[in-house]
Amino acid sequence: MFETYYEKLTEFFTVGDYYQDIYNAKQEFFEKSGIVYEEDPEYETRMCLFMDWYLFERDLPGVDLPPAKLYLRTHRSQMDEETIKVYSDMTESVHSVYKVKWKRFFSKGLIVEDLFTRKIYSVNDPKIKQSFSWGDIFEGRVIPFKGQLEFSRGFCFHPSEMRGFIMGEIKKVRFQDKTKHTKLIFQLSNMKLKHSRYNHIDVTHIYRLDSKF
Repeated sequence: MFETYYEKLTEFFTVGDYYQDIYNAKQEFFEKSGIVYEEDPEYETRMCLFMDWYLFERDLPGVDLPPAKLYLRTHRSQMDEETIKVYSDMTESVHSVYKVKWKRFFSKGLIVEDLFTRKIYSVNDPKIKQSFSWGDIFEGRVIPFKGQLEFSRGFCFHPSEMRGFIMGEIKKVRFQDKTKHTKLIFQLSNMKLKHSRYNHIDVTHIYRLDSKF
């Protein structure tokens, strides 16, 4: 199962020599996406989003590789061919904002569209299929695993009424580099966190780049 490989990766980089670095990385991540507290309803999934970002995107200081790529490089000689393939594929994960295009009622998956690249992905993930509805806009990470695609653990679902705003902002940076995409993903994540805390305030006052909240 995907979780078995993911747990090995997580365990390796959350103890020992990496303890201080992961602490620093948390500070960096939550400054960008919004500070989350244990009492927040989204605390657990935000921590999952952080761990995904840390493992697959953030370069380790002095190494210039994210943890997942470093793990593959340093452990390759101890792995069989199947394990090498799994970890190699995991380094090709796609973090983005997606839209649910189609929910397969007679199979295990979802059809989702990456709103930055317009690519379509068929994701096989029966564990969470029931959590999605047609048209949902959400931040997530698609990971290749043994010939299929799965979602990683972290999600950020955005309000359906802000679909037009989100797609408009994505359109502005669609043809810019990946750093612009990631910056916008963080900004949207921060907006969602504020919306969950101030749900008595009109969401249109929160989902805007010049919001005062």
